[in-house]
Amino acid sequence: MNKIFNYKMIILCIFYLYLLFFIKNNFFSVDQKPVKSDVIIVLSGDLGRLEKAYDLYKSGYANYIILSNSTSKVFQDEQAALGIPDNGQFIDEPYATSTYTNAKYTLALMEKYHFRSAIVVSSNYHMDRVKLAYDRALGNKDVKLVYVASEGSSIDSFHFINRRMTLRIEEPIKYLGYLLGLYRWLDL
Repeated sequence: MNKIFNYKMIILCIFYLYLLFFIKNNFFSVDQKPVKSDVIIVLSGDLGRLEKAYDLYKSGYANYIILSNSTSKVFQDEQAALGIPDNGQFIDEPYATSTYTNAKYTLALMEKYHFRSAIVVSSNYHMDRVKLAYDRALGNKDVKLVYVASEGSSIDSFHFINRRMTLRIEEPIKYLGYLLGLYRWLDL
């Protein structure tokens, strides 16, 4: 009887964690108005991010786009599906394996190219963790970052919708891991 009660409490706690995360994501998530910047940083991992970054680029918000984890199949597929040309606006960052390394490596590229401001683009459900990772990686660097969320993609397919649902389920666990600082030892 006691074990059943413990399992029910664990399940209830997990349910409330997801419920709180859902409410926070839909009503209190980071999403700022874009401003003219030196560069747009787009993180790989989900469709719609590159599309949003390219729309910002075409609207004149920046002259360059840093593709973090540029070898990502998601980037390649989205660029091909949307017909986005590579006219020299892309700066590749091929080494990131997590949100924290996205932040660390793109900030290093900003320093290398003498960029002082950036628009950081990721999925709406991911932005809180992105901001947390960039805040921690930024240290005392004098860089202005604005966080703009992508709501999704104009590309419709069951595979992409299914992938997005999986990522949304994983995000609360990863966010908790970032709050606890586990990104230092794990690729979250």
